[in-house]
Formats: sequence, structure tokens, C-alpha cells
Amino acid sequence: MSQARLQVDADGVVQLHGALDFDSAPALREQLLDAAAQGQGALVLDFAQVTQANSVALSLLLRAAEQASRNGRGLQLRALPAGVQSMARVCGLEDWLQQHTPAST
Repeated sequence: MSQARLQVDADGVVQLHGALDFDSAPALREQLLDAAAQGQGALVLDFAQVTQANSVALSLLLRAAEQASRNGRGLQLRALPAGVQSMARVCGLEDWLQQHTPAST
């Protein structure tokens, strides 16, 4: 069974941990949508602790973005895995993704 979880840190950053796959998606989706519906300011999703990500990760982030937008929140993505970035390009979402990913400094 896949192990994945999310944690909201003291600054309100949603940190995703583990494998984002078909096994972990149902539980993570509900937690992520709850996090997107709460709080103020941009929803920050940090993927730095993600060990594996397939198309489910792209689906989860799009759903979270939609929920955040409904609640008047922006979106910021951190440390998005290269595979998810590639899938976004294939889906024609590269420009959208760049709007939500801060430039590296």
C-alpha cells in the first residue's frame, strides 16, 4: 500500500510527502481540498518531500487550484517533480504551471 500524507506547517504551507499515486489519491484529495478551502492568501503546495509522482499528482494539483480559486486564493507551487512538469507540458499546461511556480533564485 502506498504511503503518502500532507502536513500544513506553521506558515500555512501544504507539504506533500511520499508517493502521489493511485493508491494515495483518494485520501490526499480530500485533505488537499480541505486545505485549499481554508486559509487566506495563496495556497502554497510544496512537493519537496514527494518520493514518487504520476499523473495523479497533476490531477491533485489541478483540483486544489480549482478549489483555491473558488475561495479567492491564488496558488504557488514549490519543488514540483520533473515528471509532473513534463506531464503538464504534454497537456498544454506549461504556461499555467509557470504562472504558479516562482522563479528560482
